Amino acid sequence: MIRFLVFLFLLIPIFLTAQVQVLLRDKSTGQSIEGAVVYALSPQGYTLTQIVTNEMGKGTILVSSYPLTLSTSHIGYETANAEIVVPGEYSLELEPNLTQLDEVVVTGQFEPQSASRSVYRVRTISMERIQSVGSTRLQDVLNTELNIRFSQDLALGGSNLSLQGLSGQNVKVLIDGVPMVGRQGTGNEININQINVNTIERIEIVEGPMAVIYGADALAGVINIITKKPEEGKWSGQVKLHEETIGDEFGFKQGIHNESVSLGYRKKSFYTRVDVTRNYFGGWQGDAEDRDKEWHPKNQWMASGLAGIKTNRYDVYYRLDYLYENIYNPGLFSGIEALDQNYFTNRFMHQLQANYAVSERMNYTGALSFSDYKREIQTVTVNKNTGDVRLALDPSLQDLTQFKGLTFRGTLSYKMSDAISIQPGYDFNVESGSGGRLTEGISSIGDYAVFVSAEIKPNTWLSFRPGVRMVKNTAYDAPPFIPSINAKIQLTEKHDLRVSYGRGFRAPSIRELYFYFFDASHAIEGNPDLQAELSHSFDASWNAKWLVKQDLKFTTVLTGFYNTVENMIGFGVKPGNANITTYLNIDEFKSTGFTWLNTVAYKKLELGAGLGYTGRYNQLIETSEAPADFLWSPEINGSATYTFTTIGASMSLYYKYTGRTPFLATDVTGLIELNETEGFHWADLSVQKSLYKKFNVSTGVRNLFDVTRINNMAANGGPVHGGGLTRPVGYGRSYFISLSYNF
Repeated sequence: MIRFLVFLFLLIPIFLTAQVQVLLRDKSTGQSIEGAVVYALSPQGYTLTQIVTNEMGKGTILVSSYPLTLSTSHIGYETANAEIVVPGEYSLELEPNLTQLDEVVVTGQFEPQSASRSVYRVRTISMERIQSVGSTRLQDVLNTELNIRFSQDLALGGSNLSLQGLSGQNVKVLIDGVPMVGRQGTGNEININQINVNTIERIEIVEGPMAVIYGADALAGVINIITKKPEEGKWSGQVKLHEETIGDEFGFKQGIHNESVSLGYRKKSFYTRVDVTRNYFGGWQGDAEDRDKEWHPKNQWMASGLAGIKTNRYDVYYRLDYLYENIYNPGLFSGIEALDQNYFTNRFMHQLQANYAVSERMNYTGALSFSDYKREIQTVTVNKNTGDVRLALDPSLQDLTQFKGLTFRGTLSYKMSDAISIQPGYDFNVESGSGGRLTEGISSIGDYAVFVSAEIKPNTWLSFRPGVRMVKNTAYDAPPFIPSINAKIQLTEKHDLRVSYGRGFRAPSIRELYFYFFDASHAIEGNPDLQAELSHSFDASWNAKWLVKQDLKFTTVLTGFYNTVENMIGFGVKPGNANITTYLNIDEFKSTGFTWLNTVAYKKLELGAGLGYTGRYNQLIETSEAPADFLWSPEINGSATYTFTTIGASMSLYYKYTGRTPFLATDVTGLIELNETEGFHWADLSVQKSLYKKFNVSTGVRNLFDVTRINNMAANGGPVHGGGLTRPVGYGRSYFISLSYNF
């Protein structure tokens, strides 16, 4: 009997302990939430107990005292709290945590922050995306991006890009926030294929006016290359080998052979990293005859070194990038001799960067950069019978052109309150050029600017960023003030709207003023009478994100833009000599259009689809028979990636259709006529697989549709008189395999 009474006494706490039944649901979809942690907290905030919800979103909490507070925790949802005063059944609805869809960005920001909180529209390309396309050059990564197009200069081996319908001379290319120097060829653009893709951690693209922060040539936007840094507390590195056919050509001196090695170390505050890459491109015969090649062979060596010290207060590092490139252009034999040309490029880029937290509210960022870019053309005579190679005697066949650039910029970010932050800054740039291709011998242009911007958040749903830049250019008079305004409106938790306006000013470059280039494929002169470009740019975007459930996410971005440029610098026929091309001011140039990007992520599948439509206008349209003020061209792209988690593999497909592109050209009589370039399809397919944790293999097909050239056609169906009969796009379908070892 006594034992029975003791047993009943021990059961009393259990009878007195009441149950709280909890059911968690997604507020957007009503679906149950599995795997959420629910804490039972005392009135003093102590944890009494905790449970994890099952596949039905349910859980049972046993407590003996009330009141209490239930607090939830789940990586995909906002925290929810509920006051419980009596036992019973309770249902809680959790808000999806949309910040889980965000990426942290740095371009144009006061401090690193999520893309959704930025007043700028930032497009990010991750390292995983770069690796998935098996790229050996940056163009391979950007080929299927909306609003970005490429054109090829096969004679000089360069690739020119356009963004928002504006040429690459209006696109600022940065490496870790520092501008590159050494604009190439005839187009006055940075050759992005001279950047080592093996060192890239991610790419941030900001479309729209960025002139207040980054200066003259950031009218169309900014492409910021963020490089890899050493991992914490250990040695790390990678050895990579990439082999690829060029069309159906492959061999020891054919195809693409890419080898790279990287090594990094980080211990306490010190870190360092070294990267070396060789990229050999064997050229492609195409329709060229005999020893000539349609795509010329190219050999690149790229090396970089980094050393720095990072503490809780500051991060200071020095970085050196080196590029050596040789493009070989074999000529046809005339009799027993042929003229072969080598285009040598040597570029050193020194960077010293510092980030210093002055206080909890104040941060300074500074950068000092010096670039030395040399482009040499060496012409040799080859004897067919003896194989003897000698330097060609004609001095006009040899050239050495050099550009040097110095950049000194810094910003001081100060958070006055939670609602207001300000950022004054300075940006000093000096570029000099010398060589036989510049008619003025040694020339230099300085651009000295100070700017200030503020980020104002009067409430939780509105933030805007006004800014102004004041410029002193040594060659041209700039407007006294270059203003901009950006605003972000949080319409709902899932929807936001961004609008921006920016004024722009770009002085002609040394190349545009004094360039002198005559060979078998080019006859180009600079124009010292050029005027500076002045521009207005407008941009708006609507962004929406839905986390339907933890494993189903949707995003959509609808963007519109409008740019107008006075005195736009472009190519034209030299007055008085129709055989020479020169740089001319176009009285007025406009570009406008929209893009619509959509992504879906469901469990192991990621899908993307986009549509773009871009129109261009210049004053030549008024004198032609063009059907409208703007000449329009469409784009469509898509992507699909599926991950096989059980075997550590994934498959990716990237696709883009570039529609017919109208353009204006001059016929033999000097009249302006409307022509168009035909559209084409481009697609890349790849498979990636992890082996033994440290090895990765990637294989695939590039240029699935086997595109090589596209036709230029007169809009009325007649023959084309300007722009050439065809334009090069690719070197045919190619197959690649990459193997990397990571440690």
